[in-house]
Amino acid sequence: MLAWHHAHLALAVLVLLLWSLLGDRLAGLLFLPAWVLVTQLIAAGSLEAARLRRRAWLDQYLRDDSPWHRWLRGGALMVARHQVLGACLALLLVVQLRLLAWVDWPLLLFAVVGLVVLRNGLRRRLARHVIGEHLPAVTRRLVVVPAAGLLALALVGAALWLPQPYLIDLGWEEALLRHLQGRDAASLLGFFERLGSAVELTQYWAMQNAVESLRLGAPLALLGWLLLLLTQSAFAWAYVRLLIGADALRREGRRSVPVASRLRGEEETP
Repeated sequence: MLAWHHAHLALAVLVLLLWSLLGDRLAGLLFLPAWVLVTQLIAAGSLEAARLRRRAWLDQYLRDDSPWHRWLRGGALMVARHQVLGACLALLLVVQLRLLAWVDWPLLLFAVVGLVVLRNGLRRRLARHVIGEHLPAVTRRLVVVPAAGLLALALVGAALWLPQPYLIDLGWEEALLRHLQGRDAASLLGFFERLGSAVELTQYWAMQNAVESLRLGAPLALLGWLLLLLTQSAFAWAYVRLLIGADALRREGRRSVPVASRLRGEEETP
């Protein structure tokens, strides 16, 4: 029963795992559908949080009978903005999944368990303070930052623990040419994979050569650390947002079933 209760999260992770294991040709053919699917999941969670903030603002400042409630609650412009943001995060997520090392997947699987534990624990604490109707949405909004932060720290640790390409005494362009040679960039997915690999190599090159070779000290090392933290944090944020979106869509689906049943019952009543 517990496994079925969280089957939507397991399904989302399974789809991501299969995507990361696809061959280059098949992955290239399915790149756009995968990008669109992940975009919709991420946008679903971010839209829920945005509408929750907007509704709290409207209820605080506007009268209940004001028509501004309908005009300002968020429409096409809000949806478009979150679709664009979701598309950017989804692109980062699906491309980075293709570049992940094997040690990162246990971290992603453990993150699902950690997200569920954090969500349930936070929900119990908030149950006495938050209106029941809004409790799931509020919990999902508050759990994103700690879950993504912990996952980002774990991914940074894994990246530093794994073997890195030896880039000392190489120029930046030479390092890219040597380690990106042979990567197919003919397809759209191949282009983004090559770009992601270039960013990854740049961060390692900057950290390794900061003192040993170029003697530029802190600025170059800082560049490497910033790239590492930004890429891993953005990936962790996108991954947690995807799980939150899957959870939000499932809750919306469950909530719509009783409403539809009630409406059918009212229509059948003579």
